[in-house]
Amino acid sequence: MTPFDPLAVENVGVTLAVELLEQPLHSLPPSDRFTGAGVYALYYTGNHSAYADLVALDDGAGGTKYPVYIGSAVRENAKQGFNPRPTAQARLWTRLGHHADSIREVEAAGLDTDFRLEDFRCRFLVLQDAYITLAESVLIATFRPAWNGMGFGSKVVGGERMSGRPSLWDSLHPGRGGRPVGTPERQTLARAQIGDSIQRLGQEPADERAARMMERIKRFL
Repeated sequence: MTPFDPLAVENVGVTLAVELLEQPLHSLPPSDRFTGAGVYALYYTGNHSAYADLVALDDGAGGTKYPVYIGSAVRENAKQGFNPRPTAQARLWTRLGHHADSIREVEAAGLDTDFRLEDFRCRFLVLQDAYITLAESVLIATFRPAWNGMGFGSKVVGGERMSGRPSLWDSLHPGRGGRPVGTPERQTLARAQIGDSIQRLGQEPADERAARMMERIKRFL
């Protein structure tokens, strides 16, 4: 029998993912400012038709079992190398605030009347730099969140986005400043991608190690 290695990548990844899932739920954005970098999960609890199947999977949890988005916020100057000291800046809190602003802009535009900031919750985990990427990648592989890969977390840079092709997220939820409005075809594609992500929640990864990690993490849901 192979000895258990608590420092193996998959075991560290599971530990980090479970720790996030055990954090309390907060409104989006969290009401109290805090410092640190790390990972976070966003949850949707509303009645928008695109997410009805996701909320229904929660078995009474009201939309707070399966995240709609997994993200991370790293320290300032993270690309300049590892720093053993935790950041004193509010990197996670600021990132969650930016997401809340995106949803507020959609709500204020009034083009998607079923989309409201009050229907979102979040969990977050402050981490040392070395663990952030691992935790984020394990969580995304486990939950296949609907918004990851749809352009929700991207930032508007200059004027290029004003005339470029809209992201899938902005096609389904139009109204963010500096973002073009999507066509009906792009909206249909966005809904299809969300449906596909929900369907994949019930499928095991082809990789055996990844499948074991997923099974262990989902015990804590």
